[in-house]
Amino acid sequence: MIDRSYLPFQSAREHQDRGMMKWMGFFLSEHTSSLHEDKTKENLRSHLDDLEKFTLLNQLYSGQLLGNFQIKDQGRRCRCSGYVVDLDFNQVTIKSCKRYKCIRTKDILEISFGVKNIDEEEKNL
Repeated sequence: MIDRSYLPFQSAREHQDRGMMKWMGFFLSEHTSSLHEDKTKENLRSHLDDLEKFTLLNQLYSGQLLGNFQIKDQGRRCRCSGYVVDLDFNQVTIKSCKRYKCIRTKDILEISFGVKNIDEEEKNL
C-alpha cells in the first residue's frame, strides 16, 4: 500500500488505486481499431505460383493475345489490360492502348485472357 499521509485532502489520502482497470478503455480502443484494420485489409495474395504465371505470360506473349491482369500497385489491387511485349524472369512489359507498363512478376495477382480492353488504363477494384 502506498503511504499518502502527506496529502492535504482526505479523499486523496483514502484513494485506492484500481491497478490496470484505468487502462481498460485505452486497450479496448486500440484493440477495436486493430480489428477494424484487419477487416478492411485487402487480400493481396496471388493464387498463382511462379510456374503458372510464366506459363500464362508465355502463352500471351507467343500468341500476341490480349491479357487482363490484376496487379498489386502501391498496396492496392489494380486492374489493367494489354499485350505482353517483353517477358523477363523478374518483370513483364505490357502494352495497352495508351502506354507501356512495366510490372514485376511478383506483383501480378491474377492473369486472364482478355476479350476486350478495359476502357480506362487502370481501374481500382
